[in-house]
Amino acid sequence: MNKFILLFVCLLALLIPAQTETLAASHNINHHRSTNKGITVILHKIYINGEVIEEIYINQHKTVAQVKKEFKGWKVIEENDDQIVLMKKINDLSPTLKSKGYFGINSNGMLNLYIGMPSGDNIIESFFQIDTNKLEVNKQKELEKGIKISTKNHYDYLLHYLKEYERIVN
Repeated sequence: MNKFILLFVCLLALLIPAQTETLAASHNINHHRSTNKGITVILHKIYINGEVIEEIYINQHKTVAQVKKEFKGWKVIEENDDQIVLMKKINDLSPTLKSKGYFGINSNGMLNLYIGMPSGDNIIESFFQIDTNKLEVNKQKELEKGIKISTKNHYDYLLHYLKEYERIVN
């Protein structure tokens, strides 16, 4: 038992100076950052399919006022002397959905949005159940394989078209 306590005290003695040095180093970094004339700009782009893309910029020589002027039309979420967080709703599909998005249905006829070809584990959004008895056989087969989505117009069109085949549950 005494060996264990001695070992614990020795480890503690080794760790305390390391912790103190780490805290001092992080304080110096934070102090340096606050004396720097630049600010961090964090942009949140929210796309119609719900995806949020965050971009972070460090502007060495801009003030909050200059950033607000540059990003006119963006909503200020948070701001202080060191950073500003801005948000904008983008009336378009996200780049990810444009490149990898598919509409598809599962075995229960649920219309889903997938990243990649339709399978059980890559659903990003579920919409409604389709009455497959009313849907044309060709369209059902297309949905089972997956229909590629690459534009907002195509996305809107398919969603509107398929809404006509929504199964109404009483």
